Amino acid sequence: MAPWRIRATMDEIDVARRYVGHPTIFSVRLHHGGQFTKFPGRKYIKGKQNYVDLLDIDTFSIHDIDEIMEELGHIDSDETLLYYHFLRPFGDLDFGLFALGSDQDVHHLGTYVANHKLIDVYIEHGKTNLHTYSMSPNPSKVKIVENKEPPACSKQLFLEWNDSPIEHESVPDLTEVENDSHLDKEPSLVDHIEFEMNVENEDDYDGSGHNNGSGNDEFDDDSESEDSDFFIDEDNLIHDVDVDMKDFHMNIDKDVEWVGGSSESNVPEDTQQGDLEVINTEVLLSGSSSDEANDGKRRKTIRAIQRAYENDAALVSEPFYIFQTFSSSKDFKTHVKLHSIRTRREIQLEKNDKNRVRFVCKGTIPNLATNEEEKCPWVIYCSKWKRDIDWMVKTYTKEHRCLQTRKVKACDYKFLSEHIVQVIETNPKIPIRALREQLQREYQMDISHMKTFRAKQQALKNVQGDYASQYRLLRDYVLEVQARNPDTTVKIDVESEANPTVETRIFRRIYVCIGALKRGFAAGRRDFLGLDGAFVKRPYPGQVLSAVALDGNNGIYPLAYVVVESETLNSWTWFLSNLGDDLGLGTNSNFTFMSDRQKFYTIDAVILTYKHVTIARGLLPAIATLFPCAEHRYCLRHIHDNMKKNWRGKVFKDLLWECATTSNVQHFHQAMEKLKKLNNDAYEWLKQIPPQSWARSHFTGRAHCDALTNNLCEAFNSKIEDGRDAPIINCIEFIREYIMKKIVKVDKEIQKVVGPLTPTATTILDKIKSKAEQYVATFCGAGKYQVVGPWQDQCIVDVGQQSCTCKRWELTGIPCKHGVAAIWDMGRNDKDVGIPESFVHPCYWLSSWKEMYSFKVTPINGRSMWEKSAIPTTLLPPNHRVPIGRPKKKRTISIVEKEDFVRGNTASRAHRSVTCTKCNNVGHNARTCKGKRPIVGGGGGQSQVKGKGKGKATT
Repeated sequence: MAPWRIRATMDEIDVARRYVGHPTIFSVRLHHGGQFTKFPGRKYIKGKQNYVDLLDIDTFSIHDIDEIMEELGHIDSDETLLYYHFLRPFGDLDFGLFALGSDQDVHHLGTYVANHKLIDVYIEHGKTNLHTYSMSPNPSKVKIVENKEPPACSKQLFLEWNDSPIEHESVPDLTEVENDSHLDKEPSLVDHIEFEMNVENEDDYDGSGHNNGSGNDEFDDDSESEDSDFFIDEDNLIHDVDVDMKDFHMNIDKDVEWVGGSSESNVPEDTQQGDLEVINTEVLLSGSSSDEANDGKRRKTIRAIQRAYENDAALVSEPFYIFQTFSSSKDFKTHVKLHSIRTRREIQLEKNDKNRVRFVCKGTIPNLATNEEEKCPWVIYCSKWKRDIDWMVKTYTKEHRCLQTRKVKACDYKFLSEHIVQVIETNPKIPIRALREQLQREYQMDISHMKTFRAKQQALKNVQGDYASQYRLLRDYVLEVQARNPDTTVKIDVESEANPTVETRIFRRIYVCIGALKRGFAAGRRDFLGLDGAFVKRPYPGQVLSAVALDGNNGIYPLAYVVVESETLNSWTWFLSNLGDDLGLGTNSNFTFMSDRQKFYTIDAVILTYKHVTIARGLLPAIATLFPCAEHRYCLRHIHDNMKKNWRGKVFKDLLWECATTSNVQHFHQAMEKLKKLNNDAYEWLKQIPPQSWARSHFTGRAHCDALTNNLCEAFNSKIEDGRDAPIINCIEFIREYIMKKIVKVDKEIQKVVGPLTPTATTILDKIKSKAEQYVATFCGAGKYQVVGPWQDQCIVDVGQQSCTCKRWELTGIPCKHGVAAIWDMGRNDKDVGIPESFVHPCYWLSSWKEMYSFKVTPINGRSMWEKSAIPTTLLPPNHRVPIGRPKKKRTISIVEKEDFVRGNTASRAHRSVTCTKCNNVGHNARTCKGKRPIVGGGGGQSQVKGKGKGKATT
C-alpha cells in the first residue's frame, strides 16, 4: 500500500497545523495535464490539480510521482516521457521553478520541507520548454518506469480528482499558523534565484530558451551595423566554431575573501552550530579554576544545558537560544542583522564594547483603545569574559509583538550585494529594474533604485575584481602565464619616470603572445594577418589591438593581442615591433597585413605626412616604417563606405566589386574604364588608392589568400566583447581562455574530418571542378597547356610552375578551373600525375590543419598559487585622460545606415541631403530657402543684402 493519499481538495492551514512536530512529512499540490505559457508572466493553463498528502521526505523519490501519475491515468506505456518541476515556496513561475528528476533534486526539495508543508509540483507531458533541467545539479530527463515494489504502508489509498481546468498564475502564500517566532526559514537569495534567460530584451524571448531578437552578434560595438550592400566573398567566408564563455569567472582581487557565493562568516545560517566542547564562561563556574575535577563536572553540566537549549531551538526553528556561542562579535552582529531582515523588524544596537553586545527591537505595539504605543519586548544580549575566545548569548527574549515594517536599516546595499553574487555572476547584464523587482519580491521590502544600483556595482566588483587593485597583481599573473606556457612573450610598458627611486610605475600597455600560438601559426603555413582594434569601456579606457590569422579552413586563429591607451602611431609601432620579433620578421620580410578603414595615401605620402595619419590611428605609417616590403591590404567594405559619401547606388557598388575581384591586370583596367565612363570623379577618387591594397589583380601570392574584407578581426572582436570591459587581468585572461577553449573545440572537429583537404578547401575545389568540366586543355609541351572555355575564356596554364594567366592559382594556392582542366588532361595521358587535390598548397592540407591545432594553450592556477614578482616597483592604474569635447550620447550613424533607413514599409528620406531648386545649395529646400538679394550701395565697398521671406531687407 502506498504511503501517500491523493485528494481533490485540502485545507492548507489544516495541513500546516497537522504536520507540526513532523519535520519530514509534507504534502504536494500536483498540477498535471496542462502546459506552461511563455516567459515572462508564465502560467500553467489547461491543467488539473490534486493534493497528495502523507509524503515523507526521507523515503520520497521520483518513483512515487511516477505511481501517482499512473493512478491519475497519465501513463500509457513505459515510454511515456514526463518532466517534473517543483516550485520554491513563495516563488513565482518565472523564476521559482526547479527540476525534479534526480536524487539531487529530491534533496534540494527536502531543504524546504521542514518549514513549508505544501509543495507545488508541475508536470509537463512529452517535452519541456523550461531550463530547469539544465540548471539541475544532475541534468537528466525523467522517463517513466514501472515500480514493482512501492513502500509498504497500512493506510488506505483514496483517489479523487477534479476534472475542471484550473489556471495558476502563482502559488498563494501559506498563512502563518502560530506566532511570529515560528516564521519560516527562508533560504538566501543566492540559493534560489535562477534566471532562465540571458537576453537584454525580454520581449524577444519565445519561452523555449531561445532569443528571437534581431540582434547581430557577428560584429562588435565598434563595427558598423549590418549593411544590405555588404560584400559577400563566398570563397573567403570565415568559418569559426562557437566557444561558450558564459561560465568564465576569475576573481583575483585580494581584498575579496569569497567568490561566487557567500562564505560562512558573510552569509550565516539561522542557527549557528558553535563548538560546544570549548565553552568557557565564568558566569556559571564557581570555585578555583585549579580544581580540575570540579571544572570538568561543571563543564559537563553546561554542555548538557547547552544541548537542551539547542535541541529546543532546533525543534521550533529558532535563530537564537541561550548559551549559543559565536566566534566573534562580528559574527553575532551578522546573525542579528540577518534576523532583522528576515523578520522585517527594526533591531537596533544598544550596547557595543569589547566584551558586550546588546540588541533591542525598536518596533512599537499600537494600542487602538488608548492611542498609545508600547515597546517590543524582544532583546538579545551576548558577552564574553576577557580571557575567553567565544561569545555566548546570556539573555534572549524571543517574542516579537511589534508590527513588521518594509524599511529595515540592516537591508543596505552591502547586504544585498553579498546575496546577489551568483545572480550577477550568471548574468552580469541583468537590468537594474528586473533585479530590484526580484529583491523586493524576495525580501518584501522597499528597495530603492539607487540602492539596487549600488548593490549591483559592489557585486560586480566582488565577482570581477577591483579595476585599480588588479594592476598591482599584473606582474604576478604574467609570471604564472609564462611559467605554464613556455616561449610565451608578455611585455609591460610603463610611463617614463623622471625619478628612478620612486617605488611606483604607471601602467601604459601590455603585449601578450602565447608560445603555443606562435608554433601553431608557423605550422599553418599562411603568412597573412588581420590587424584591428576595439574600444575598452571601463574606468581606465583604452583599446585592445589584435593580430588574427587564418587557418587552412578559413577559421580565425588569434595570434597576439595588446591593451594600449589608444590607437596611435606610437602604440601601433610598439605592437608591430614586438610582433615582428616573435615571428622573426625583418624590414625585408614579404608578409601580408590587412586592416580596416584608413585615410588612404600612397606609401611615399604616408612617410612624408605621417603626423596627419597619426590622427587616423597611425597603422599605415607603422607598417610602412617597420615592414616596407610587406603587402598591406585595405578592407573593401570600408572603401565602399567612404565611396558612398559622394557616389551612392548599386551601379557604383557593382563596379567597385568588379574592379576588386578581377584576378588579372587587363580585366582590372577594363573595369576601371567602365567606372570612368560612368563618373570621372569617382574614377579619379578610386585611382588615388593604390590598387595593390584592394584589388586582387595586384595582390601577390605570398599569403595564399585573396580575401578582400577584414571579417576575421571583426569576428574575433565580437567573441571577446564580454571580456573587453572587465578589469585588466580579467580582460587578458578572458582572451586567453577563449583561445584555449577554441583550440580544443576545433581539434575535436578535425578528428571528424576525412579527406586530404580541409572542409572549406574541399568545397571550393568541388565548385572549381564543376566549372572545369566546360573547359578543354591542349598540351603545348614543356608542361604548358592552352585551356579554352565558354565566353571566349582562354588562358595559359603551366602545371610545373603551378600558375595560370588568370592568376587565381597563384593567389589562392588552389588550382583554378583552367588548372584543373589541364591536370585532368595530364592524367589521361600520364597516370602518375595524380588528382587535383595533390596540387593544392600545403596550407589547405588536413595534416597542416591538424598540426596547427596540436599546440594547446596550458591552463593556469588561481591567484593564491601565483609566484610573487621580484620587481620592487608597484604598478599603478593609468592616468585618467579626459577626452576632448562633450561626450557623445548617440552612436555615429554610418553612411550605409543613412541610405538604407526604412520606416515601416517605405524607405525613409531621413539623413539624406536635399538640394535647393532656387540657390542650388545643399542642406535645405526651396520652401526654407533664404535667397540672396542683389548687391546694393555705392562706392568701392560691396554690401550684400539678405532678406528673410517678405520682410524688409537689412544692410
